[in-house]
Amino acid sequence: MPDEMSRPLIRGRDEGGASRRLEASMSDPGTPVVGILGTGDFSRSLARRLVASGYQVVVGSRTPKRSVALFPEEAEVTSQMEAASQADLVFVAVFPEHHSTLVELKPALAGKTLVDVSNGLRINLDGPSNAEQLADLFPESSVVKGFNTISAWSLQMGPRDGSRQVLHAIYSLCLPMRKSARYKLLNMAFKQVKAGTEESWVDEEVWRMELYLSVGIMALGLLSLLAVTSLPSVANAVNWREFTFIQSTLGYSALFMATVHTLLFGWDHAFDPAQYRFHLPPTFVLVLILPLAVLLGRLALFIPCVARRLRQIRRGWEKSRHIRFTLPDDGCRNGLEDESFERAVEEVKVLKQRPNNGELSDLYGLYKQVTVGDINIERPGMFDFAGRAKWDAWFEKKGIPKDEAMIAYIDLVEKLKIKLGI
Repeated sequence: MPDEMSRPLIRGRDEGGASRRLEASMSDPGTPVVGILGTGDFSRSLARRLVASGYQVVVGSRTPKRSVALFPEEAEVTSQMEAASQADLVFVAVFPEHHSTLVELKPALAGKTLVDVSNGLRINLDGPSNAEQLADLFPESSVVKGFNTISAWSLQMGPRDGSRQVLHAIYSLCLPMRKSARYKLLNMAFKQVKAGTEESWVDEEVWRMELYLSVGIMALGLLSLLAVTSLPSVANAVNWREFTFIQSTLGYSALFMATVHTLLFGWDHAFDPAQYRFHLPPTFVLVLILPLAVLLGRLALFIPCVARRLRQIRRGWEKSRHIRFTLPDDGCRNGLEDESFERAVEEVKVLKQRPNNGELSDLYGLYKQVTVGDINIERPGMFDFAGRAKWDAWFEKKGIPKDEAMIAYIDLVEKLKIKLGI
């Protein structure tokens, strides 16, 4: 019995089936073709890396013409069916709630290796993982899990971005030691001695300076944390949730603290005409323009209606399509939105003509499979002809998952609308 773990994930297209080296030429006809289903951030980063490594890459998209500009010229962007048919290895870079839309690709993906790159939204979630759910949908394919601890940004940028942030952190650490700040402090002390000022304590200035230094220390600490986590050795050791939290949430926190630090530095000097030499605003006013614009823009994205819409777009929701997707609920359950299904149920009632008995049986069986699940009642008696017909229609759909039954019901209604009118 062959060892499944020893089978290579990517097989060459030559007769021997041996895997090719990573440096294989794109023009070599024996180079294995790597397919990617999805056009999100991770898909784009993965395509760039694979192309740079010498693999032939084909990307499957629901809208190839609109997505072709997002990928390197060497990568072919086509429909999902064509990508699944051409590829030797397929990366599934779509959100879990969209897995059910790939069911029609089963024949093309049979016998191939699928790499699931999605991650759950919660830690220690009860129930099957995303890869296990994908394996249930594609039993004839080999499903593996990958890229648990690497983000799309790290995959695309590598160590270069980390080097830039480290240099910025070093400069920030050296900023308080500049000689100009020391000379300014000595000059102020000399002026107080020369003027004979005995009591120079001013509550407002003391509070301003204490807050200025405290907020500055916190901002510097957050920036240092961002810089350290951008180092390749550190970034590779954290999972994608931790990396996203640090780079996004703490990143905005660091920007906010640095902006408050600058506001405390300026205090009320922005309203002092003496600060506007040559009718030009002081530097601390100019440096606030960009961070304030970023923070205000980010604040606008927190508005509930905007935040929900943006999250739907990020997860592949399209308003113009008949099938709409919903975000996972509190229980992190994936699935299609019921809106399209409920609309299809109402449209059946207003068809201009009555469907035939076979179509009515399919409609009834799919409807019960979606709303109830597998049949759970005994078959009616021999004289209950209508009840037995309904039971048989429901029994024929036994074992079909809810999402697949919902899609089949909606597709059948669409066909009946064209055939019978509405």
